[in-house]
Amino acid sequence: MSQHYQNMIIGQGLAGSAIAWRLHWSGESVLLIDADEPDTASRVAAGLITPVTGKRLVRSPDFEQYWKEATSFYRRVEQTTGTAFFEETPMIRLLDPETAEALSSLKDGAEPWEGRLQSGGQVKTGVKLTQAGRLNVLRYLDATRAYFDAADSYRTAKVVVEKDIDIGAKICWKALNVTADRLILCQGSEQSGLFPDVPNNRSHGDILKVRIKDYQRTEVVHKSIWIAAEKNGDQTVGSTYDWTNLTGGISTAGKKEVLNKLSGLVDGDVEVVDHKSGVRPTMKDYEPVLGCHPNSTNVFIFNGLGSKGSLKAPKLASDLEQFMSGQSPVDQSINYQRLVKKELGRRPLTKLAQEAVASVVCNGDTAIDGTVGNGFDTCFLAEKVGDTGQVIGFDVQKKAIESTLERLKATGFNNVQLLLESHEKIASIVAKNTVKAVMFNLGYLPGGDHSLITEPRSSTKGIAAAIETLTNDGILTVLAYRGHSGGEEEFTAVERLLQQYSDKHAVERIDSTPPKPTSPVLFVLKLKKQGRRK
Repeated sequence: MSQHYQNMIIGQGLAGSAIAWRLHWSGESVLLIDADEPDTASRVAAGLITPVTGKRLVRSPDFEQYWKEATSFYRRVEQTTGTAFFEETPMIRLLDPETAEALSSLKDGAEPWEGRLQSGGQVKTGVKLTQAGRLNVLRYLDATRAYFDAADSYRTAKVVVEKDIDIGAKICWKALNVTADRLILCQGSEQSGLFPDVPNNRSHGDILKVRIKDYQRTEVVHKSIWIAAEKNGDQTVGSTYDWTNLTGGISTAGKKEVLNKLSGLVDGDVEVVDHKSGVRPTMKDYEPVLGCHPNSTNVFIFNGLGSKGSLKAPKLASDLEQFMSGQSPVDQSINYQRLVKKELGRRPLTKLAQEAVASVVCNGDTAIDGTVGNGFDTCFLAEKVGDTGQVIGFDVQKKAIESTLERLKATGFNNVQLLLESHEKIASIVAKNTVKAVMFNLGYLPGGDHSLITEPRSSTKGIAAAIETLTNDGILTVLAYRGHSGGEEEFTAVERLLQQYSDKHAVERIDSTPPKPTSPVLFVLKLKKQGRRK
């Protein structure tokens, strides 16, 4: 017999926990589902809540509203769970001489400060922010999970929405025979095909647990980084922002950056006790994302909280709960619809190619990257086919193979075979009718020698061979670049080749927006099921 809940929430970070509590308090049943991974952004977050941001100490205009919601929310959860995890505590912002003028703009809730960070250390000046706080995020999340688990409203599971969840009039989690009226995705930095590009500007951050000699401050101290004193005498220090390393693993460069900045604030030895990291679910416009799926009125998104999740999650969860119940709309500045309108027809062709492939590929499939380049599509394919699948990557440049190998090591994928071969050799290496997806990015290697380019003869031979490897529901994408020398000739040859398949299979040409004579063109070929046998 199936279990039914009014709300199925995937992801129990700051967003998922907040909307679970809001719905629970409104009398609705919820099922929280979380993979219980230790290094998510929420579980390593410092939980700092401060009214000002930036070097010029700009006070957030909506801080008061968020602060009021957050303090009452966390106090209520503390009372409900019997666990203490939220503290209202002053913070100190150290000032450079050029920011001294900021004192006059802060007005209420701030006062001049002067003191030492270490016994016998240098006297520093700054401003004490009296309206600030800190959430022990890990303790809050654990208390939330324990509460809902005791009410049979929590499951530990890694859910791939597109594969594991049926979306119709009812939401159905097939594996456990669980149904729900609504599905709410709160997956943090993990992107879902249901809401493309959320988040669209993820950032990796490193946080260190240290012991600073003779450190004496109990307040959180900010200046380019922050120092938060712990009860056991250690200090937590962070954090970095890296938009290129999105693996979630700890970064040696990040550790070095934190320690270098810390050395400008404190004197003497610093012992590193622990090192953690996570990937923040940040948006390019730095606004959160709430709203409903454009085509499914019972599927919702709550994501993009970034580094201010501890402050903003309680109020935003209330906004989402009211929106889902029909009481009030979501503000346009944070509504998911802003992304639909903004990105419609303007999305990168590389992203469109990956989305087309993602709609077809499943765990256990075989895929080909015909031009591995720097490994972005290779890693994408490796993730989509899963541990039981296989990716075969081709490239003629040793630099491309080495770069892709490093990226694979960083991401932990072990299901890829890289070949220092031209893609025109596909026919002699890969059997026919065995591959679900093939991707080509023609042109030159980004960051490499631009005189080394793919050529019409080898590219068309490789593409034709790749089509023969596809299963009866397979897909092939070719991104042709026309702006470099020889690019227009190669594009013309590829287009002429693919037109030969259009009578039997679906071939789509997608131009850049706005289209220009030198802009890239994406071709997507989908085999029709009656076209061949597996």
